[in-house]
Amino acid sequence: QHHVSAFRIDGSGALTPHGHPIPLPSRPIHMTTDMPSEYVLVAFNHPSALRVYRINPDATLGEEVPQPGAIDPGMYAHQVRVTDNNRLAILVARGNDPVSGKPEDPGALKVFHFGNGRLTNAVSVAPHGGYGFGPRHLDFHPSQPWVYVSLERENKLDMFTLDGDTLSPWPRFRQET
Repeated sequence: QHHVSAFRIDGSGALTPHGHPIPLPSRPIHMTTDMPSEYVLVAFNHPSALRVYRINPDATLGEEVPQPGAIDPGMYAHQVRVTDNNRLAILVARGNDPVSGKPEDPGALKVFHFGNGRLTNAVSVAPHGGYGFGPRHLDFHPSQPWVYVSLERENKLDMFTLDGDTLSPWPRFRQET
């Protein structure tokens, strides 16, 4: 059984449960909050999925937010992050290497518009259709519009640009690791 739990931290650093855990449908792989910490976004890898849960005003965990439409989580979701302006959520879908005659599952950065806990499909950034593109983690530069993406399956680091609410469709730079 898998849950998301909230804890209170006292002055000594000790943790105590805060509210009730919320059950999850399968094993989560990553979670984050939006910028004002009003929602928890949870990524699942098998099956690949993305879900959003409310954080109540008292900081206890709330209900799942119904989404207005189907979410395309790509293949093997691995991480979810929210942009500093809180208008986009980016789900890193790693894909999978070809194995035992099974073809490669393409990877992608799934970019969603995000508002009031609701996700709407925006764009799938998948250079070369996602083949040979195995993103695992991304992070944002603290002061520049740059998004760094580690490519697990290729041992590379890509840098994409974020122009407002638009992620560049191709990396601007690539570095071998």
